[in-house]
Amino acid sequence: MASSDAAIGHGGEFPLIEALFHRSRGRPVEVHLGIGDDAALLAAGGDDDWVAAVDTLVEGVHALPGSDAAAFGWKAVAVNVSDLAAMGAAPKHALLAASLPRALPRQRAEALADGLHAALAEWGITLVGGDTVATPGPLTLSLTLLGRIDPNQALRRDGARPGDTVYVTGTLGDAAAGLELLRAPPAEPFPNQDRLIERHLRPRPPLAYGRGLAGAASAAIDVSDGLVADLGHIASASGVGIELDAERLPLSAPLGEWAWATGRDPLPLALSGGEDFELVFTAGAEAFEAMHRAKYQTDTRFTPIGRVVAERPGEVFGAGVPDGGGYDHFPTEGAG
Repeated sequence: MASSDAAIGHGGEFPLIEALFHRSRGRPVEVHLGIGDDAALLAAGGDDDWVAAVDTLVEGVHALPGSDAAAFGWKAVAVNVSDLAAMGAAPKHALLAASLPRALPRQRAEALADGLHAALAEWGITLVGGDTVATPGPLTLSLTLLGRIDPNQALRRDGARPGDTVYVTGTLGDAAAGLELLRAPPAEPFPNQDRLIERHLRPRPPLAYGRGLAGAASAAIDVSDGLVADLGHIASASGVGIELDAERLPLSAPLGEWAWATGRDPLPLALSGGEDFELVFTAGAEAFEAMHRAKYQTDTRFTPIGRVVAERPGEVFGAGVPDGGGYDHFPTEGAG
């Protein structure tokens, strides 16, 4: 048994959340969906629910120290927009808690604000309040995003059914490659490496496509911690197995250039790199029309990458698919 005064540093992020914050005390009737999905669904007294999501970005954890401040502000909004995209919701309002180092240069603070407001404008979100404090620690932004969705149309993690196909939007692995390029720039730059860096710095989640999937897909989640890890949440919530065909994962041409320049296999980045902020979803044949209508209306590519099965509930598996993986703030001792 662990000591009661042991540090929380290892053991797994999601077991920690379960132990500390997901305590069963019943759920008020106005909470239609609480802890355990991309966002909460809260009754609003009309046809639509409020959708509430919160994400925190810490410099040195989610961005390299001293990196592009405008991109940091942009990303604080984008990661929350990605959560609402995964619910099929429309974002409306935001609250910001900003912890700013006293030594933060004014010019960098203004760039941070410029990036934040550019992202808010991009997705039509109004900043309605928040809190700003000085901190001796790293620059930290925590954004709470509120949106709206018909609760009967909301995308959730627990609706995948055996026989459904697994799809993902866009391409995978680009953001992880972009981060590696920032950490260790190549001696010989290749033509499109800036596109990979931009995918890491300024993600653009497919919000409009997520809204087009509302009421059609059976389950959805955004790819933030890594494809395998995030699909694992759908598998667990739905009580199903997910068989991936790793050879069908969509990879971009710039990622191919990165693989050639570094001599590395891009597949691990696509499977477990994370921060692509694409949507991975499951759907049956009845969703075909809605999926394709949204594709053409929003110019969003999607690719079938696997299937939902009744066997091996809670697992994601397939040739070349690692066991677990993905980003974890509190990894189990010895985990990579």
